[in-house]
Amino acid sequence: MNKNRIYIKLSRKYSTATHRLYRYIGCILWIIFFLISSNALADDKKHDLAGASLEELLNFELITASKIARQVSDAPSAVSIVTADDIKAYGYRTLGEILNSMRGLNITYDRAYDFLGGRGFSSPGEYSGRIMLLIDGMQANDNVYNQAYFDHSGLIDTELIERVEYVPGPGSVAYGNNAFFGIVNIITKKGADFNGAQAAVSAGSFLTGKTRLTFGKQFSNDVDLLLSASGLTSRGQNFYFPEFDNGDPLNNNGIARRQDGQNNQRFFAKLQGRNWLFEAGHSRRHKDIPTAPYGADFNTHYFYTDTNKFVAGQYHIDLSDHLKLSLLTDFSDYRYHGNSLYSGEYWADESIGRRWGTEAKFSGNWFDFHKIIFGVAFRDDFQRKIITPAASSDHGRQTVSVYAQNEFTLRNNLWLNLGVRNDYFTDDGNAVSPRFALIYEPLPEHFVRLSYSRAHRTPTAFEKFYTDGEFLLPNPNLKIEHVNAAELVLERRWSNQSRILASFYHQTTVKPIQSTPYSSDFVQYLNTNGARARGLEIEAEHHWRNNMRIRASYAFQDSEDGAGNWAINSPRHLGKFNFTAPVYGDLFRTGVEVQVVSRRKTHLGNTIGGFAIANATLSTNRLIPNLDISFTIRNLFNTNYVHVAPDYNTPLSTIAQDSRNYWLQLTYEFK
Repeated sequence: MNKNRIYIKLSRKYSTATHRLYRYIGCILWIIFFLISSNALADDKKHDLAGASLEELLNFELITASKIARQVSDAPSAVSIVTADDIKAYGYRTLGEILNSMRGLNITYDRAYDFLGGRGFSSPGEYSGRIMLLIDGMQANDNVYNQAYFDHSGLIDTELIERVEYVPGPGSVAYGNNAFFGIVNIITKKGADFNGAQAAVSAGSFLTGKTRLTFGKQFSNDVDLLLSASGLTSRGQNFYFPEFDNGDPLNNNGIARRQDGQNNQRFFAKLQGRNWLFEAGHSRRHKDIPTAPYGADFNTHYFYTDTNKFVAGQYHIDLSDHLKLSLLTDFSDYRYHGNSLYSGEYWADESIGRRWGTEAKFSGNWFDFHKIIFGVAFRDDFQRKIITPAASSDHGRQTVSVYAQNEFTLRNNLWLNLGVRNDYFTDDGNAVSPRFALIYEPLPEHFVRLSYSRAHRTPTAFEKFYTDGEFLLPNPNLKIEHVNAAELVLERRWSNQSRILASFYHQTTVKPIQSTPYSSDFVQYLNTNGARARGLEIEAEHHWRNNMRIRASYAFQDSEDGAGNWAINSPRHLGKFNFTAPVYGDLFRTGVEVQVVSRRKTHLGNTIGGFAIANATLSTNRLIPNLDISFTIRNLFNTNYVHVAPDYNTPLSTIAQDSRNYWLQLTYEFK
């Protein structure tokens, strides 16, 4: 009886998702028809820069579009970048796959969310709340869990990404709360990159399919428009968990059947002018969970639904020859809904997070050899609501921030960067984040960077107030946690084609927030003893003139928790290798990558072995005019490997990952 109800719900769920996708695509088609038929924006206005050269226009746009991203790129730490060409060459489908290819990073997947780890920190189940995610400079973490979404719950299709930058280390001096261990910045494409309509259909293993429709155009008045809608469905896999094969007939011999499916829908719009930018996005993902977390009944319908929406605007103006102003404002809305069964009883919880914020950033060059950046920001988290059958809470708050940085040119090969930021939270008080950085070029294209920085993270609404009334207890007295980090980067470049980089780092956390073990009598988040991590990262990269590219990296990380023990899910060795090259002239392109992860410790105290997986992609856009074909095999050698399970997955200590799987994508451009 319950199964019948579940199947009916599934049918309704997928029907609703399909209708929502059709609605998105219908809107896109209507807008395309309207724009093409009326040529409204292009013909009705004459722009002041109509006489400017294309090069001048492009330069102007690049400055406007990358104003925030450029500051991230110029950070004195060892920045990693994956471009749109890399995304296409290696067939990346999610932001998590992109990040997993970067130096020193590793993704842990618990069949619900992707969790990002790096530089010794990789605790699964932390909702990636210590990494700040930006989309064109706008903060994209939700305000209930501070979660960054890297999987199919993310806001942006990878086909819309121009590049992804990862800046390791504390970044609170520039971005405040939650830029704790690093910053991920997504730079989206412009409409001019598509210059027309584009349709894509994809099919893959585990009965997975995806459709996408995109329209982009730069009009004669310099206005650039990008619209895109997409939808994905996947039945997922059946899994056998020996921990649940205990003779209980309700556990189906430890087999979770049809409990791994998911579907999502996305919509993204970007309208950009000479010195302004407007963006809006919507994503909704429904994910079935096969692992019965938090002690739920096994092999029953357990699911999460995450919905994210945002609108954002930017305006940039030169106030004088020596002073520039950037104004930013955004609004976001996050909804979560989870359903599960405990001892046959229905349990549902919900979360609603809504906020808006605004920022004024000034950049001045009044004095020789000084570039001064200062600003003020306000953020109103006016709703952070959590609803469970046991309790309901809603604790909004406001944040006021002021900051200043000075980039001082000491000599023609020596630069000093000093910065400080103060964030005042109406519920958690003040947090001060300083940064010091020295950049030295002793020889041409030889760089030495030395930096120290401090960052903070306030407790999330989930950590403070979530309760089930019995086992999971709230803790409204949680305090802000901090991290102090020092880094030395050595870099050598050759003619913009090659570079080799080495980074040495040491970081300590102060009063980190962690939950008590799920094996204890109750679970509660507490400020615990500080932890530390130190390590070394090495990366080499070369680009040949025939567009063949190679990148290889190795990371050693030594991380200890507050008790001095090896940190959970913190592999000491990580290796990455990426190679892409044209085949048969330029008829095809192939991309091959290998990722190596050493052994790790689970939350049950045991150690699991390392693994190495390989992925391969073959693509072409030369066989049929306007048609791009891409075929990807992930886990090429069908390696049997597992990830460390979050503590709330007890009795599971590991979770199986995907076997060899395939993905075929056809993309047609209407030109």
